[in-house]
Amino acid sequence: MQAFSAIAGCWTYFFGFIAAIWVLETAGIVYDLANALTVARALVESGIVFYLCAALMGLDLKSKDINKKYGGFMLRYILLLYLPVVVISLVVVFGAMSVFPAGLQGQEIFLVFTVLAGAGVAFLTTFLFGTVFPAHLKGVNAGIGPAVGRSLRQAGYLLPRLLFGSGALAGLAVLILLFAENAGIGSDAITPAGTPNVPGGIVLLLAKLVSGYGFAVFSVIVCRAYLKDLEERGESPVAEADVFA
Repeated sequence: MQAFSAIAGCWTYFFGFIAAIWVLETAGIVYDLANALTVARALVESGIVFYLCAALMGLDLKSKDINKKYGGFMLRYILLLYLPVVVISLVVVFGAMSVFPAGLQGQEIFLVFTVLAGAGVAFLTTFLFGTVFPAHLKGVNAGIGPAVGRSLRQAGYLLPRLLFGSGALAGLAVLILLFAENAGIGSDAITPAGTPNVPGGIVLLLAKLVSGYGFAVFSVIVCRAYLKDLEERGESPVAEADVFA
């Protein structure tokens, strides 16, 4: 419910970003966007988390001082959460290609290794660095080192919620796409030939909405962990730390 409240607090930004990534991924079917689509996806995701965290922290979304922090927020998101997944996935793929026989290359085993490695790294980075985002907005203990220490102190709170909350929703979004592909519906709004695919477009939109809700849950978790740690260490008023009560 707190995630829904966060979405309601910044709904124009939230649904605008969801629509943007839907359009970009649809355009990527017809046009060769390649790495540009990966960068665009990272930018959109960081924007979603930025406004969700700002809404949860009770900040004025239209404030110039807050929006000036988006550049640093985006850079942290890409370097701490996005880049490690991309790098490790590439390392796993090239490593697997050097180990397995050439006849197995390009088959499902490489996809399995890549997905598992990416998911594991994504979970680790969101756990270790997740609280750096509300800290950046708040401006208290905003460094990467303090974020890691904070995450370790709040591990009992963070780990199960990240795994069964935002992590499970991210997995559900992937399962929706896989189910649609295996059922013959497809998960793209347009075919490579340029023909509209309405059912596939609906599936893609549903997956993006589930993924977006996962970002909202993630934002709630890291904001609560951040404020909880501030309260326990006597660095924030109780009234502020209990914003989610």
